[in-house]
Parts: sequence; structure tokens; C-alpha cells
Amino acid sequence: LKVVAVGGFGYHGTLLRGFVRHLGPRGHDWLGYLRFLLVPLGPHPVAQHLGSLDGRYGAAFLDPPWRELFGRTEPPPTEPFSVAGRILGFVAGAGVTLALPVAEAMLTCRDKL
Repeated sequence: LKVVAVGGFGYHGTLLRGFVRHLGPRGHDWLGYLRFLLVPLGPHPVAQHLGSLDGRYGAAFLDPPWRELFGRTEPPPTEPFSVAGRILGFVAGAGVTLALPVAEAMLTCRDKL
């Protein structure tokens, strides 16, 4: 099951913290069924790490037009590219996911912040 989480760093932290807190103690069975696909909106240390490991991810979500669009305080009058198209393309192509333990990622990012 692919869980696509579109949002900022705080939202992803809350979502993954809930996963670790509530589903993590139930055993490793859930880990084989769930795959979190993070779509960053704004600055995001986990996305930076994923982009360094996966060029396709970096090209989709860390390029200048994406950063500029979601770094604005107000929405632009027209969408400069298809945001939904990028997200759908990423989800469709995410057949292979990086094995990044959620709890480890949370601790790593917490240390960096």
C-alpha cells in the first residue's frame, strides 16, 4: 500500500511520528505492507536526503521551479507546470522504494535540526 504524503516537513514529521508510535510496536508485519512516498512542499531535510539518493526524485521535487512555486507566500496567478502530473508520475514510477526506516529517518532529521 502506497501512502502518498504531500506537505511540509512538520506535517510529514507528525504523520510518521504517529506511524512509529501506534503501528511500530505492533511488530514488523506492517512494514511489509506500507510504503510512504513523501512529496515535499517547501524546505525538507528528508527530501534533500532522498534527492541525493534518487535522481528521479530530486528532478521531480527539488528542482528550482518546484522550490520557487512552494517557496512563495502567495499562490501564482497560473500554475507554471502540472503539480498533479509530477506527483502522479512519481507515484506511478515508485515501484522500487528506498528502504529507509521511518524511526531512523526521524531521529536523523531531528539531530540535523
